[in-house]
Amino acid sequence: MKLKLKLILILLLPTINVFGQNTKIEKSILISSGYISKSKVVKINAVNFDLVLKNRDTVYLQTTESKFVTKEGISVGKKFSELPIKIKQGLTKENGWGYYYKLPSGWSIGFCEGNSCTESYPNENSKIKWMFKRK
Repeated sequence: MKLKLKLILILLLPTINVFGQNTKIEKSILISSGYISKSKVVKINAVNFDLVLKNRDTVYLQTTESKFVTKEGISVGKKFSELPIKIKQGLTKENGWGYYYKLPSGWSIGFCEGNSCTESYPNENSKIKWMFKRK
């Protein structure tokens, strides 16, 4: 319930018209291992996000833009070597989708290593590829 409320606030507070002029063409994205869903690109505070809805409910939100920074000070492009040891050692592997870690802010950081995105554990030179929230 908290996640739903936070996602609604994230989407509605920064912009009045999320589904009007700020909505772009639909595309398909992989939101978990083996699950492709249609998304819309929405712009929130000058950052593009891919938004996936199901029955008017937000089920997935992601960005690959480095200008979005979490409360923890983490953004896309940050090197694995710059992350706290707790994050480095706490990644979850989702076969065929990537490695991720859920931050206290509710955002997750994602790493894609190799063709399958899970060929190897991220190394010191790996960079965060995307940030997301999902139900």
